[in-house]
Amino acid sequence: MRVVFLTHYADRYGANRSLLDLVTRLKAAEQVEPLVVLAREGPLEEDLLKEDIAFVVEPFPVWMAPRVSMGGPHHRLKQWLARRRGIAARARAAKEVLPRLVAHARTHRAQWIHSNSAVIGLGGALAKAAGARHAWHVRELPGLHYGLYPDGGDGAWRSALRQADAVIAVSGAVRDELLRIGGEDLPVEVMPNPVADAARLAQLVAGAEARWKAMGAFRFAMVGLFHKAKGQLDAVEAFAQVLREAPDAVLELAGDGAVEPVRQRIAELGIADHVLLPGFVSDPFAVFGRAHCALMTSRHEAYGRATAEAMASGIPVIGHASGATPELIQEGATGHLYATVEELTSHMLARLRDPQGTIAMGRAALRLAATRGTVEDLANRVARLYSSPPR
Repeated sequence: MRVVFLTHYADRYGANRSLLDLVTRLKAAEQVEPLVVLAREGPLEEDLLKEDIAFVVEPFPVWMAPRVSMGGPHHRLKQWLARRRGIAARARAAKEVLPRLVAHARTHRAQWIHSNSAVIGLGGALAKAAGARHAWHVRELPGLHYGLYPDGGDGAWRSALRQADAVIAVSGAVRDELLRIGGEDLPVEVMPNPVADAARLAQLVAGAEARWKAMGAFRFAMVGLFHKAKGQLDAVEAFAQVLREAPDAVLELAGDGAVEPVRQRIAELGIADHVLLPGFVSDPFAVFGRAHCALMTSRHEAYGRATAEAMASGIPVIGHASGATPELIQEGATGHLYATVEELTSHMLARLRDPQGTIAMGRAALRLAATRGTVEDLANRVARLYSSPPR
């Protein structure tokens, strides 16, 4: 099967790491001959080169943007006009780039176009023009999580979803949102993101107990893009309270992005000596491997790859009770769910005060993670989807 994969960015965060895992496995198993089209240059290019996966960089626009409506009538009118100009500019850019994308798809002899995000709106047009089928892999809750909305509104999204040949959701929460938009009869397959292949999962299982043999200072960890919606400030505020009881505790916040507001709050709280900010890390398992408890403070997370990675590392997770996070965490068994910073603080203290309970939760999290499937399992499911008859 010959497939063109579209990704709208080139950094190594969740959607692209999941895409890389999938494409690498599909190619290695000789199930797919892939071509990855990146909308910009970035570090993902190095990973694709390493895996000998063909790619091109062809800047293409997304079809979603924030909606801003605040202030008086005059300000709201200006904001509405700016949005209309943005929509028109994105439409022009899509029209301009589409022939080049079609040329790539035809040269590759693509049978499928695989859009790797909800924000990629031209996959359907590309598939139609190239004589291919379209799989739309929705990995986010764009409106709830990022405040992004499609050009043309939900009506345009509904029409585009219903024209796709296959729609994949990474969680039940995403499926429910797609059914709300596309209609209850929209065929959607839920395929959660696996976080490791079988060999790596076996390594994680084998090494999970090492952290408990010499615990030392209790360490909380969080991995992900720094963004307002990701909630790192929740983690900082709660951790400042935890330090009053456990002055040797450590919080590691790995990732890049909008770091400065978080760094500033850490300084204001006087806790900089206890908070590690290593920047982007290419291997989240390294961070979780030295931690005793993970935090997932993101609002309306569509899946939470970092949550799944932490559980596969053998530690409990304290996550925000929204989006798909409650699908991953079993309250009181593999971690906790919270709604307020006060609840987050309470759960962090509970895990710190009860090491044996934390160890038991970590072991339960690992057992559950091991049942969620591997990269090989997902690749086989996607390959079967590609081979399915047209609906």
